[in-house]
Amino acid sequence: HNCPVRPQQIPFSQTFESMAPTKRPATTAAGPKAKKAKIAKGPSVAKQCKEIGRAMKDAEGYPPLVVKIISENLAVCLGDYKEERHEFQASVASMAEKIMASIKVSIEAKIKESEETLAKADTEKAAREAAVEETKKLAEDSLAASVAAKQEVTTTETDLKKAQEELKTAEKEQKAGDAQSVKEETKKGKLENTINAVFVPCKEGALEKAAITKGISELQKLGKELDFDTALLTSLPSALQKDPASRGTFDNVVVTNVEDELQKRLAKLKETLAEAAPAREERASKVASCAAAVEALKVKLESMEKASKDAVAAAKEAEGKSKAAAKALKAFGPEIKATGKALKDAKDSLEDFTSGALTSFTELLNRTKPLPEPEVLAEAAPEAPATAS
Repeated sequence: HNCPVRPQQIPFSQTFESMAPTKRPATTAAGPKAKKAKIAKGPSVAKQCKEIGRAMKDAEGYPPLVVKIISENLAVCLGDYKEERHEFQASVASMAEKIMASIKVSIEAKIKESEETLAKADTEKAAREAAVEETKKLAEDSLAASVAAKQEVTTTETDLKKAQEELKTAEKEQKAGDAQSVKEETKKGKLENTINAVFVPCKEGALEKAAITKGISELQKLGKELDFDTALLTSLPSALQKDPASRGTFDNVVVTNVEDELQKRLAKLKETLAEAAPAREERASKVASCAAAVEALKVKLESMEKASKDAVAAAKEAEGKSKAAAKALKAFGPEIKATGKALKDAKDSLEDFTSGALTSFTELLNRTKPLPEPEVLAEAAPEAPATAS
């Protein structure tokens, strides 16, 4: 089987070499032989191109591969005189010129930046010193505020505990002071209910016989609790079991006396409760006041705890800024020293670049074919003097 023949790949450099104009062999006119033109001696093109290629590695803003391709083909493009270069060689040379110019601009920018930094050194130092003092004071003030906020929390906690104790005491006093009145209110309520729901219906004969019997039992029980006359309580069932119209004089006297006693006891309870009311109101007011104080202090404590937390965070942040400012001031001297060194290095680099690679590049870029030296004709041999015949 026949394998296809691949076209031979020609290296990039050889391509440029093939594009270079072909030189014609020199011809001489008949006559005395002309002397060869002399070419000024100097660094070889290859050596200069290597120097330029090394410098181009520092180029910024260009793809490294592009810089590599151009630097490796400098000799191909700059090896020929300017007027003999192919347009492709001239194009690559132009790109190389831009790269070399960018290197010079980059170094000059670094010099300018360093010089501006050094020129502002005093101002920058003063600013950093001021920042140290400002942040130091802020940190101190923030710390003091944090301590004060914590103290507020402690004070509020103490006040809350005290208020809670006062509330407990007030509630105990209220309970003890109101105990008798509570009992009398219970009696009053029971008495009013018995009068209205039992005695009056029995007196008016509005209940069934069984209900009257039950009501009489409740009235006798209540009468004993209220220390009614025993004879009165004994006579009560006979009087109330009769219809109102059937009751005799004695029955009516019994009913009336029982009613009077009930009303007397009720009036006495009302009087006693009325007398105790101001003290009860005072105790209730005290409890309410203590409870309100406790709730207010709870709200205040919650607010103080949040304020304390915020103050602690602010103090920590201020301390961080203070440390950062102090660190920046401490670093100022070394930074200025480094900037001075960077400035010197940049100037030295610019000097080396300008006097070295850039000069070589400019010479090769603008190198033109030297003019041939004028031909020197061989002097004719002197004629022999004539002899006398």
